[in-house]
Amino acid sequence: MRPDYERSIVNITASLMKHYGLTPFHPTLPKLDAKLSEGYKHVVLLVLDGLGVNAMREHLSEDSFLRRHQKDTLTSVFPATPTAATTAILTGKTPYETGFLGWFQYFKDEDIHYEIFTNKDFYDEEKEIPNGFYDKHFKRETVLDLLHRADKSLKTKGVFPEIVEENGYRTYEEGFKRCLDFQKKHDRTLTYLYSVEPDKTEHHTGMTGAPTKTMVQTLNEHVETFREQIGRDTLVVVTADHGLVDVTDIALFDYHDLTCTFEHLPANEPRMTNFFIKKGMKEHFINFFNEHFSQYFDLFTKEELLTSKLLGNGEKHPLVDYCLGDFIAVAKDRFFFRLSDEKIHLGHHAGYTRGEMEVPLIYFDRKDG
Repeated sequence: MRPDYERSIVNITASLMKHYGLTPFHPTLPKLDAKLSEGYKHVVLLVLDGLGVNAMREHLSEDSFLRRHQKDTLTSVFPATPTAATTAILTGKTPYETGFLGWFQYFKDEDIHYEIFTNKDFYDEEKEIPNGFYDKHFKRETVLDLLHRADKSLKTKGVFPEIVEENGYRTYEEGFKRCLDFQKKHDRTLTYLYSVEPDKTEHHTGMTGAPTKTMVQTLNEHVETFREQIGRDTLVVVTADHGLVDVTDIALFDYHDLTCTFEHLPANEPRMTNFFIKKGMKEHFINFFNEHFSQYFDLFTKEELLTSKLLGNGEKHPLVDYCLGDFIAVAKDRFFFRLSDEKIHLGHHAGYTRGEMEVPLIYFDRKDG
């Protein structure tokens, strides 16, 4: 399933930009535009990482709070993974424009497989990362920054859990309270509230596991409780950055006829894998890959991927050309390439199956029951 960059998570941000008087980078969502036009003083954008439409249908009844208030089904971006997708939401730009292309990207000049959100090398956590590496390559201006600078009367804030940010919230009650306290201090606010769940649980227990069911239902209860606490002049918009699917691993490094072609170790994602191939061995790589994996993965050359517009449109970021390798394999089935024996998951993302791509657009205010 391809991302629809006119009905995606990027377009949620576009609607917010338009509502607050900025020119959006991409088309807006008419339904959300109409709701925002009702004149709310406070808006909360709640992102529940990994809460794809498939997880809601699997674990929530039709009359559950989140499903009752789902107004539409959107797509994630490609790749459907937190680094690319949360950045898309926060910037209002596609991965093509931001250069956020996966969990870890390869930098040939420093020979680093850089994990963007951890500031570590994927294959060697002891490898030294140059000071300021993240800021040099990945620091981006967010829509919160843009909006506050354009309208000083609008106060903006990001609220993150402690696993993401030092001094972040430890419980959902605390996270929601921080939003409410922020609103009480200012006349007009936009708050971005981010949760690592249910993604974190889904990775470890899969999409149908009992812990995943419990987590999704718990989140539903927390959001419903939050609705009872907000003021009458508050709109809450809820979405996910992507969904997940149950997966089965393929031990990539056991295929020596393939790994012998590698100039550098693979990068990006287990389900959107970036390959760098030695000169003179590209034909061998293609033939061996397609013989063994074509039923599970689509294989693109770098040029084919860019032509496909899967990464989106707009002004291409320099990291797109710099970090993409010779070939990119994209999962179209349940399989993923095991790139590390220490990082095995039962649920995963970054492919372009329906389960990974479809996310909800939910919104409600105090009067919505």
